[in-house]
Amino acid sequence: MHLWRAINARVVSLLPVGIRRRLAKPASSYAHNGGPTPKILTVDIVGACNLRCPSCPVGNTGPVNEKGLMSTELFQRIINKAAAEFGICGVLLFNWTESLLHPQLPEFIRIVKRKKLGCMLSSNLNVMRNIEDILKAGPDQFRISLSGFSQSVYGKTHLHGQIERVKENMRLLAAAKKRLRAKKTKISVYFHKYRHNIHEIEPMKRFAQELGFLFEETWAYYMPMEKLLLLLEGGLPEEEKRFVNEQFALPIVESVQAAKQIHDVSRCYLLEDHLVVNVKGDLALCCTVYDMNGLNNLGHFVDMSVADVQRAKSRHPTCDACAKHNIFLHYTYYDLPKLSQMYEELALRNLAKTRSARQVLNLPIVENQPASANT
Repeated sequence: MHLWRAINARVVSLLPVGIRRRLAKPASSYAHNGGPTPKILTVDIVGACNLRCPSCPVGNTGPVNEKGLMSTELFQRIINKAAAEFGICGVLLFNWTESLLHPQLPEFIRIVKRKKLGCMLSSNLNVMRNIEDILKAGPDQFRISLSGFSQSVYGKTHLHGQIERVKENMRLLAAAKKRLRAKKTKISVYFHKYRHNIHEIEPMKRFAQELGFLFEETWAYYMPMEKLLLLLEGGLPEEEKRFVNEQFALPIVESVQAAKQIHDVSRCYLLEDHLVVNVKGDLALCCTVYDMNGLNNLGHFVDMSVADVQRAKSRHPTCDACAKHNIFLHYTYYDLPKLSQMYEELALRNLAKTRSARQVLNLPIVENQPASANT
């Protein structure tokens, strides 16, 4: 699924220098010029995913949104408008869905690159088609999202995925990159850390680096915002609450409570620096919301003026619910050193309750007390 500040620091470092300089310019806030100046366009060009990950809304919410494939014609209109009227610098061809399912993906990349914009893909890599054409189109970054090295571990949190297929596709991707000398496309592996998979970080890291890929790791999140709000307010079904309490290395409720202690940051980068568009061309409030059948659908993007977008995003009721818990800081903790340190400590303390993690990380034994989702 993947959730960033504009494009966060992990991604920015992988983009071309010219685009990094443009991203470094400060975006306007709602207090200036009447509204935000988005830098990043996020587009789901496919309305489906081949996996059902339980920490992602495609897996934990079900088919509430429309499916289908975006046409290149609609995408061209979206890109033209976002570039001309909003001055975006980069395009992410994913939010909740799997862009490699689109048979015309190379053309989408070419449309972005003809505008001289940064382009990023993210994939679970259980399916891989047109890989040479994709690399020839020149995406700046290709990220592989996974959560294990063996099937027994990976399959728990990338439900319906096959890790051996992923590893074989990684080998094929590395070979194609070398064969085509596609040096400008940076390929990275993004390892989502849960309580059950810490011992598989190192083998996957070695495997990725042997293929010439970059390796990143991050504490797994619980998405989307609608589900997180249910968890925080006591409305999440017991089975889902049990999954959250038992599987996440970073304790979700405690980590949101830690974010609420940060009082000197109020600007929401997810709201102000991003334009998020679904497969039908509708503008979402931000990248953390999933259900596009109500208030979080702001309108058909190509029909909206800059003023329309600014009005639609201003004083939105979902933002009120988010700000109440500082959820926007929880989802962008990596940009706040103080919160990052707090999250590291929370996760390590939680992992100390798990034998395999204790052995890998050399952690002291911590009494395994049941977590509450309502405190």
